[in-house]
Amino acid sequence: MAQLIKLHDYISRYESDLSRYTSLFVRLKMRRWKANLEEETNRLGVTHLERDKVEKLKQAYLDQLFFSQIKWASSTIKEKSNPLASLFTDSRLRSLVQRFPDTFFLMYNPVFQLKKAKMQMEVLMVTPSKLMCMSFLDGEEDALYIGSNGHFWQKKNKDREMKILSPVLSVRRMNHVARQIFQSSETDLPIEKVVVAEKGYITHQNPPEDVLFIDKQDYEAWLNELKSFISPMKMMQFRATKALLDRCAKTKVRRANGGALSGAEKQV
Repeated sequence: MAQLIKLHDYISRYESDLSRYTSLFVRLKMRRWKANLEEETNRLGVTHLERDKVEKLKQAYLDQLFFSQIKWASSTIKEKSNPLASLFTDSRLRSLVQRFPDTFFLMYNPVFQLKKAKMQMEVLMVTPSKLMCMSFLDGEEDALYIGSNGHFWQKKNKDREMKILSPVLSVRRMNHVARQIFQSSETDLPIEKVVVAEKGYITHQNPPEDVLFIDKQDYEAWLNELKSFISPMKMMQFRATKALLDRCAKTKVRRANGGALSGAEKQV
C-alpha cells in the first residue's frame, strides 16, 4: 500500500519528519493487520481463516487505512487542513494508494510554491528507483484518445468527438519542475513521464520517445509489474521526496485541542 505523503496544499505530517512517519506507517500497518486477524479468528472460534474470508477482511482493512492516510496527509499533531470530502470517495486516489507497495510515496495533486507563483501538479509517485510523473485521462469506459504532437488531442466515444488538452504537456511540466528542484538540491533520481488511460484506449501515430503511454490494454499488467517491485526505501528516494515536499505550499490552521495526539497518530 503506497504511502500518501501529500494532498493538494494540505499540511502533512510527512513534511515534519519523513523518515519517522514512513517507517511508523509500515510498523503500525502490520501491527494492526495482525490484530485484526487475531480478533476475527477469536470471534469465529477458529485457528485460521479461509482464503476468501481473509481477502474480505483485508479489503475492509485497506479501506479503513485509506481514510487514515488522508488524515495523515492533511494534519500534524499541532496543525490541520480541511480535506475535500470528495477525496474519501476518489476511486483513482484509492486505487493508487491500495495497489502500490509501501515503499512508494504518493503526492496527489500537490501544489508547489515556485518563487511567488503556485503550481498544481497531477500525480507524482516517488519509488526507490525513480520519480514517476503521471497524467491520467478521464475514466470514461472505452473512450478513444487520439494523440498528436500539438497542444490538443482528440477524444472519441460512441456519441461524440471533442478536443482535450494534451496530457503530454502536463507530464513534461511536472518533469521540468521536478528536475529544477532536484538540481537545486543535488538530487539524482531518474524521472519517468507516464500518461495513463486506465479505462480507455490511446493511439498515437508519432508518439514521443520520452513518454510512456499506458491504456486499458496494458494497465493491469503495468500495475502488477510495479506492485511486484521489491526494493527497500532508498536514501536518494528520501532526499528526492524531501526536496519536493520542501517546495510544496501549505494551507493549515492550528488544532483546537492544542496539539493532543490524534487517533490516526496512535494507530492505523
